[in-house]
Amino acid sequence: MQARTLKIIAALLIISAVVMGVIGYRISQEDAQRQVQRQSAATAADSYTYAQKLMIATRDIRKGEQLTEEDLMQVPYAITVEGSFNTPAELINRRSERDIFKGAVIRTTDFEDDSELATQIRPGHRAIAVKVDEVIGTGGFLKPGDYVDVIFNSRASKETNDKSMARRVLRNIRLIAYGAEIEGESQMSTEGDNKAANKDTGKRSRSAVLEVAIDDINILVLAEHNGDLRLSAIGEADVLALEEGEQLPEDAAEDKATLMRAVTGFKPAPPPKSVYVYNGDKVETIRVSQ
Repeated sequence: MQARTLKIIAALLIISAVVMGVIGYRISQEDAQRQVQRQSAATAADSYTYAQKLMIATRDIRKGEQLTEEDLMQVPYAITVEGSFNTPAELINRRSERDIFKGAVIRTTDFEDDSELATQIRPGHRAIAVKVDEVIGTGGFLKPGDYVDVIFNSRASKETNDKSMARRVLRNIRLIAYGAEIEGESQMSTEGDNKAANKDTGKRSRSAVLEVAIDDINILVLAEHNGDLRLSAIGEADVLALEEGEQLPEDAAEDKATLMRAVTGFKPAPPPKSVYVYNGDKVETIRVSQ
């Protein structure tokens, strides 16, 4: 009886050991899975934190400065920044078009011109567009940078006393833009590039932008409104003379009041009549309104 009891106890111990071994194995597997999950989560977090490396400025960079390798630093960024750069090679030797502050993320907008047209206008002048076609635009062969005279012509009407008229209203005007072309843009083209065929330039242009002195803007606008305009191209020799500061021969001087009258057809108000009153050695002028 005693031997049988020992056998039962031994069997129970063996069964208990097997059960405990199974339980321990399962616990160890769960711990391993938790560890793997933790490592996966940490790896995912690291990969998100360093999802991209962006270029920042190591110093204040002024507009027009050329970037060097010393001006740039690559740093990890947790969020995506639109228009940013990832490698120094994309930025070295490029010139900024605006101020970049130290520590700022460098973006594509830092290299974009604020205005293509404003940089071409000289002080004391304004850019104004006029309608053109192949005839008005000298056959469509004008290019930005050319100089032109602006010719005003009108048909016979009551405003012009039933007389046709043609008059040069502006002289030596610089052409800033013609169609989609702006002076200073690269005109280089490559073989097989068919975009030039669709570009609004040359004979297909419908507008020309002229650089006009502030005092002459009204004359140009009224001339276009009251008649037709023609652009007369100035030759290369005369252009060189203009750039050297020489004065080209002009027609007889004509004041702007007379020119405005010719363009608009309006007659200026007659000057008031004057009466001279003599009082001893003094002369007094009295103007009489009509």
